[in-house]
Amino acid sequence: MKLFDVYLLCALGFIHEPVHFQGNHTSFGKALSMELAVPGRRERSKLEKRRRINEAARAVFTEFGYQRASMREIALRAGVATGTLFLYAPDKRNLLLWIVNDDLARVTATTFGDVKAGRVPGDLLEQLVYVFQARYEYGSTHPDLSLHALQEIVIRPNVNGVPVSYGEHDRQVFVMREQVTDLVREHQRQGRIRASEDVGAIARLMLAIYHAAIRNWLRDSCDVAQGVAELRLLLRLAIEGCGGPSLSLSKGQGDTGSSV
Repeated sequence: MKLFDVYLLCALGFIHEPVHFQGNHTSFGKALSMELAVPGRRERSKLEKRRRINEAARAVFTEFGYQRASMREIALRAGVATGTLFLYAPDKRNLLLWIVNDDLARVTATTFGDVKAGRVPGDLLEQLVYVFQARYEYGSTHPDLSLHALQEIVIRPNVNGVPVSYGEHDRQVFVMREQVTDLVREHQRQGRIRASEDVGAIARLMLAIYHAAIRNWLRDSCDVAQGVAELRLLLRLAIEGCGGPSLSLSKGQGDTGSSV
């Protein structure tokens, strides 16, 4: 393991005991490249329990549905005490978001990795559709989990007027927004998007369209082709513009490229 990996494991709470470099008199620069002690039995046990809980929750949600699933059944399937389960997830809502966030984090990494590697040719519309379509396919495969996760996020509880934070979900939202922003920025750099437009605002608009579209789709239908066709239409209208007076004015001011 490298030094950064150990710092990360410490931050996540998987390492609590001191970790020593091999050798006693190594400069910090050299120490960065040296191997470190492997996490101990306690940390490995925590990781193993986390894996079992994840798998058990996924199985119980799939078998019984989110509404009928119980924390007691999940603990039984995972082979842990109910009290131990609550240490990892305080309620069923957090378990649900844990599973869906883990899945969608992999989807995000894969799809944007394909785009950045040049495996998804085309304009901004085609690349956004590619990224979002993978999420529609996930929703079609896991409709109950996806719909309830979306409902829990949209109708999140408040404490003293402040929305409850869903740490991992909120981090994933940030990652997704940054990835879309980077994608828009690259198309702007290539002259396909007007340089005068705010990159962050464009990214927020694209994500707002996606979130509204997939929420309606999950509620009304799980036909991927139908849902993606509707999403493509909405994104195209946003990217190309609707030809209103403000569009003509912007073009008259010397801007070039797409209408976004």
